[in-house]
Amino acid sequence: MAKLNYLTQEQLDAFDEGGYLIFEGLFDDDLNQRIKNDIDLMMEDRANGIKKMIMAYDDLGAVTSEPAVVDRVADLMGGKKFAHHHIHARWQGEGERGVSWHHDYVQIPQTNRSHLMVHVFMYLDGLNGEVGDLLVMPGTHKKVMNGNAFRQFEYEDLPGSVTVDDLAPGSIIIVHSAVQHARRPKPGGQSYKRYFIDTSYCQEGVLWGDYPKIEEINKCAMEKGFDRDGKYAFLYDTSQFFDRVAHIDKLGEVNEGSLALQLK
Repeated sequence: MAKLNYLTQEQLDAFDEGGYLIFEGLFDDDLNQRIKNDIDLMMEDRANGIKKMIMAYDDLGAVTSEPAVVDRVADLMGGKKFAHHHIHARWQGEGERGVSWHHDYVQIPQTNRSHLMVHVFMYLDGLNGEVGDLLVMPGTHKKVMNGNAFRQFEYEDLPGSVTVDDLAPGSIIIVHSAVQHARRPKPGGQSYKRYFIDTSYCQEGVLWGDYPKIEEINKCAMEKGFDRDGKYAFLYDTSQFFDRVAHIDKLGEVNEGSLALQLK
């Protein structure tokens, strides 16, 4: 077994069973504030019609290789390398809509869970029951299903689901990307912003469907030194991905009956 950076065997077992791990208050106040400042700048830029890639913001882009995050992900990857897939970031306020139940495991079509993909949800101001709660359905990563399989339930509680609505600032949750989850809209937000980031990482060993402009994003990350003197250069390896949109179209041309019968 690979040497662990942070996680215990108990945590590894909990992730394998439930599909997620919570780390409260992981970021220190200084790092947390610097990332929030970048999100504020990004939101201001977008309000003014300026749309730069998230990697262009120094502290926000650098979170994709933040050691406190990446080294925990490495423990879950069991000694295999992995590549960064994407980063989303924004703050959410009063009147924020919900997001229905879904999962984010990138596979065309959904047929197995042979390799690990994780999402890291970051709550820079924590969660306090306002604006939006995180809902998680533990164990759903063990069942192969389409991402929208639970979407008809919107953001309702389901048998066995877990609500996360109380987290300290600077907390993160690492989620198996195939776990069904949702955001339930909540009132509030007049004086509270729900700062939220999600990043994702894909285990080496198979090719993964790409994120738009991933080559450009990875080039920016390397130019800005997010590889941290080469230690995390493997995160920005574009060769780990294939053209997702083109292959969705190609699959559509042959997707009838049992696909196993089309294997050569």
